[in-house]
Amino acid sequence: MELVEVGLYVRDIARAIRFYRDTVGLELDFESEHWTTFRTGACTLALHATEQRESGKGEPDPTFLVTEAEIERARLAGAGIEVTDIREAVLHIHHIY
Repeated sequence: MELVEVGLYVRDIARAIRFYRDTVGLELDFESEHWTTFRTGACTLALHATEQRESGKGEPDPTFLVTEAEIERARLAGAGIEVTDIREAVLHIHHIY
């Protein structure tokens, strides 16, 4: 299993873009008013704009690349972990702490 993306939900995407691009120094990969990604090596940092954000709900949103998506999805669901539908052998795992 390989971590390929981590999504962060932000209220002010323009401010978050400036922070990760200008302050942290990440390389911008894609930018829009609702979804922006940064190159960070093997893993992508994705910012998702949202007006309402409940602390501890859906964040972070890690995405893993797996070789046997159906088997991994069943294994994780059996362990009580909420996973999304499979999209191109990629699973989004949601765990609320």
